[in-house]
Amino acid sequence: MRLLLHAYGRFDQRLPIGPVSWPFHDLLWIHQGGAQLRFADGSGLTLSAPDGVLILPNTAFSGHAIGAAATASVCHFETDAPCDPGYLSAAPSERLDLSALIRMALRLATEMPDALDRRQRLLQTILDGFTPVETTTPIDRDEIRVDRAWTQAAQNLHVIRGLVDVAALIDLRESAFRTLHRRVYNTPAGAHLRGLRLAQTQTLLATTGLTLDEIAKRVGYGHAETLNAAFRKARGVTPGAFRRHAQPFA
Repeated sequence: MRLLLHAYGRFDQRLPIGPVSWPFHDLLWIHQGGAQLRFADGSGLTLSAPDGVLILPNTAFSGHAIGAAATASVCHFETDAPCDPGYLSAAPSERLDLSALIRMALRLATEMPDALDRRQRLLQTILDGFTPVETTTPIDRDEIRVDRAWTQAAQNLHVIRGLVDVAALIDLRESAFRTLHRRVYNTPAGAHLRGLRLAQTQTLLATTGLTLDEIAKRVGYGHAETLNAAFRKARGVTPGAFRRHAQPFA
């Protein structure tokens, strides 16, 4: 097992989750509020704190906060064990205990980042509380179509100039895509694209040593200065300050 990141944060309707597909395991835990997740296979999942989901590698998903906002933590890690895309849910009878263990894992990631053996054992105990999802909620075709566009955009942000390019991924004009996105997400498509760029910026800041200029090119900003201004406005700190305070889970 290789631990990558354990971080805590807040998201809302302006800063949704994804859409994205990670090459590693993603343990998403809702500490306050709630979230609605959508998956590329047409299923959906509603989470209300304390609750979470273990998203397996290469599983395309997206989501948004239920209500004004939610606070959550993410734990990214890699294992050698093969697995198919999908996700596991937290056992209902163990959610309170899992929440306490995850908070402990967050504390260890901050206070004892080098205690890898202890943190790995704790993570394994947490993972034992997740089981296959038995029921899912069907998602309509428009939601699947929009999510497919955003998933493809997330994988190619370096060439996505604007919404016209996102819309083209599913053979729509920009105006039609804006309308479709608002019906599905109830948020502006432009804000969603900005949130997607900034979410990837945040991940790259926390998990790589790339310069801000290199990150800007990867997430579709023309200049590091433009990305710096956008990140500071949305997150309240500069990219450099965020990187200094981001605590990796390994």
